[in-house]
Amino acid sequence: MRRPGPIEYEVYIIGVDTDKCEACGECVFVCPTSVWELKDGVAVAVSPEACLGCMGCVGVCPVSAITITEI
Repeated sequence: MRRPGPIEYEVYIIGVDTDKCEACGECVFVCPTSVWELKDGVAVAVSPEACLGCMGCVGVCPVSAITITEI
């Protein structure tokens, strides 16, 4: 039986500028892995480990409040 090799995955740092965020919810609707929720009038990454790095949320944010950086 063959031993499995190392698993490679990407990790992202997700940032939200709370001063800019208007809680429009676009990031919540576009995210395929349900990373985002709206809480207390701001977008919050509740499951950042699920981020695929697709940048959909960054693209739909009308005020450029979201940043995603691969580490």
